Formats: sequence, C-alpha cells, structure tokens
Amino acid sequence: MFSWNENVAISLIHVLRDPELIIYFVSLLKPMRREFVEEEAREWHESLRVSKEDRWKSVAELSRARKFSLMNSSVPITCKLPFDGGMWRNSCLLLKSIHYFREGFLKFPGEARTHLLHLGYEKEMSYKQKINTVTLMLSDTSKGRDFRNQWSLSDIREALEDFVLFEDTEHAYSDDPDLEEEIPFIIVEKFRINGEYKPIMEIIN
Repeated sequence: MFSWNENVAISLIHVLRDPELIIYFVSLLKPMRREFVEEEAREWHESLRVSKEDRWKSVAELSRARKFSLMNSSVPITCKLPFDGGMWRNSCLLLKSIHYFREGFLKFPGEARTHLLHLGYEKEMSYKQKINTVTLMLSDTSKGRDFRNQWSLSDIREALEDFVLFEDTEHAYSDDPDLEEEIPFIIVEKFRINGEYKPIMEIIN
C-alpha cells in the first residue's frame, strides 16, 4: 500500500515526466495537505464538545437556509428534506404499498368470466391498474372504504402474508391444483350501485 506522497508522485510522473519537478511540487503540497488534515481533525474533535442544544440550533439554521446537504453529507442537494409529518407518512405508506405489487396478487376478471367468482379466468393487472388499485385500497377516504367493501386493512394484510407464504415455500412449486386454489388474491370488479358502476374489491381464498 502506497503512502500519500508515493500516490501523488506516481500520479504526476505520467504527466510531468521529471522526477526533480515532482519532488519540488510534493514539497509544496505536503504542508498544504498537513494543514487541511489538521483542520479537519480539529473540527471533528470540536464537534464532539458541542452541546445537543447547539447542534439542533445549527441544524435549524441550515434548514431555514435550505442547505440540506450541509445537514448531512449523504443527502443530495436536490432532496426535499427534512420530511414533514405528511411526507413521512406518505413515504412509509409507499414502502408498504410495494409489497402488494407481487405478481398474481392483484387481478381483474377475464373475458370468459361468468357471475361465479372463482373460475380461474382472472387476469393479471397492469402496473397502472395496480397503482390505482393499491392507492384506493389503502385510502382512508369514504371512496376507499366503499372500495374495500366489508374487508378491513388487516384482512388485506393477512391475505398478502398468506400469499407470500405460499409463494415463497415449496407450495409454490407444487402441481397440486387444490393447493393452487388455496392461494389468496384480490380481484377487482365493477358493480352497478345507485345507477353508477363502481369498483369493488374482493379477497378470494
């Protein structure tokens, strides 16, 4: 492993091609680097002695100045931070919603469907249909509650957990049709309610 001086010399030799010139430039750069390293170490040690109140005051000032990348070096300058309550809840909801996009869990009736619910003619939803379905399914509005019908959010989560269990175990690789029929999924159908067609979900298991 090379030292800092050796790394600099090796990098410059391809450009300058003069050892004496390289020695000269390294002699100029060494004190500059030492000063930078010492200043960086000094700032870090001083930060350890900053009180919690001063630290939060500094964070608040940077937030007011919208310098979020200075609050945390890992935060990109384009990120809309810090989160407010609504953004945090939406972020948590988004992460939970991703699990509902598993292939085979959200379906709609195929062309060959009859009035019977479980005939195996269901079709996989497109991603756009899944986005609309999951958004409505997890909504706490009256429209979302009407869409869920008699099903609760805990019922939906339980159906997803059972689906994942079947999918991730040996049952998923079984040719037993009875096991396949036990795998839960959600189907969305439109029903005429008060003269208007509205989507209603149903858990099939």
